Amino acid sequence: MLEELGLRRHEEEIDGRRYTAVLLELPNACLLFISEGKLALGTLALAVPSQLRERPGITSVGVLGERHTLLARVLAERLAGLKGKIALVSLRAHGPETQVGPRALAMLKKVLEEAGREP
Repeated sequence: MLEELGLRRHEEEIDGRRYTAVLLELPNACLLFISEGKLALGTLALAVPSQLRERPGITSVGVLGERHTLLARVLAERLAGLKGKIALVSLRAHGPETQVGPRALAMLKKVLEEAGREP
């Protein structure tokens, strides 16, 4: 039933920390949640793929939260570019971006593999 809804989940331990990624794919948008530890809402970023923009400029924006805002925007832009859809990304993790970034990107790749499309 999860596959019919376009819902994918991947859990993995990376560098001794437990991460969970959940991807919900709708006809016009993707919602991605990446959490360290228990799945919970984190910093939110919204991105629009280039073909949906009317003019060049900002492709993403931080919607909520302060921690890892730039990283959440990067993940949202990456997902929007890969899927060609609006992307809303929630990132909840602890530590510096230099450590969280590679872990979050790995989780994005894994959950997309679960969905049948590698980045």
